[in-house]
Amino acid sequence: MFKSSFRLPFDLFGIPIRLDATFVLLIALLTWLIGGNVSTYVDLFELPIDAAPLQQGATPYLLGLLSAIGLMLSVLIHELSHALTARRYGVEIKEIRLWILGGIAQFREMPKQPRAEAVVAIVGPITSAVLGVLLWWFTGAIAPAGGALLVVLSYLAAVNIVLAVFNLLPALPMDGGRVLRSLLALRMGHLRATRVSAGVSQVLAVLMGLFGLLTFNLFLVAIAFFVWIAVQAEAQFATVEKALENVEVRDLMSSDPVTVRDDMTVEALTRHMFTRKHVFFPVVDERGELIGSVRLQDVDAAEPTARVADVMSRDVATIDRDADAAQAFRRINESEGRRMIVTGPDGEMVGIVSTTDLLRAVQIRMAEGAEGA
Repeated sequence: MFKSSFRLPFDLFGIPIRLDATFVLLIALLTWLIGGNVSTYVDLFELPIDAAPLQQGATPYLLGLLSAIGLMLSVLIHELSHALTARRYGVEIKEIRLWILGGIAQFREMPKQPRAEAVVAIVGPITSAVLGVLLWWFTGAIAPAGGALLVVLSYLAAVNIVLAVFNLLPALPMDGGRVLRSLLALRMGHLRATRVSAGVSQVLAVLMGLFGLLTFNLFLVAIAFFVWIAVQAEAQFATVEKALENVEVRDLMSSDPVTVRDDMTVEALTRHMFTRKHVFFPVVDERGELIGSVRLQDVDAAEPTARVADVMSRDVATIDRDADAAQAFRRINESEGRRMIVTGPDGEMVGIVSTTDLLRAVQIRMAEGAEGA
């Protein structure tokens, strides 16, 4: 869902912000919808202003654009509250992504301390609720002198309150679902808590989807579909994490990885891939130092005489050999090649771990559990 996106040219509190192309589409859609219903919002919020002048020329769509941008900032503030709270628990924040269904603060891993996930989750709705109340108070403070600005502020106040309430639904991966799982985990462990929360989430997703269909609310149907897919991923990952408990990367990696030189030609590399039956190689320079990696996809459209240095990726995904296998599973799914280079205590390359290695270990551990049951 995030294939087409771009990173903003600035970070907030050291956190990268990325906009999905669908979020830009959402801004355009909201601009049109809000701009075409200015008089409706004036009546709905009982604003002490004349709606007629606000519907002339480009004015309604300017108000719609300002409201849409305000919504983007509101969602961003909501996600920042999650990220900054998680950081206090020592969690590394990868980035915040904004897309058509809202925003997601992406963590390297969820905090492990008791109740921490609940605290990180609940702070988002609280932030949105406080923001909504403040905006609503401000509209009262400036009315009726606020004029057209009242439409924008009233809309954002209402949207933030709705955002707070909606996110409290006990469905993963929404905030209410994470609060539910965190509290359940205090009594029944993380895996069982995830499974129970997943069951509740799927029921809510079905009800949400049916309600969306009956009311012709395609946005609600899309959210229900997203919840259904996301909760399955949550449950699967919890199972994998439990299976890889107390397993280190060193136990699963392939040692003594075969490397290729950066001055090798693409033609020679493809022959090497065929001979070795590998589609991924670490790339080293003339001194034998790791400088990148190359995959089969990288050479598909390359000229045979091109050098590996011209097509390889210099953004090398690495992980320490003493790291937890569960951590490797989380990170490897973020890497393009579904493989990571394993490093030793001095940063030297000691192996490669792949998705296949991890899934094979999961299958074995689950088989061991079934036999022992």
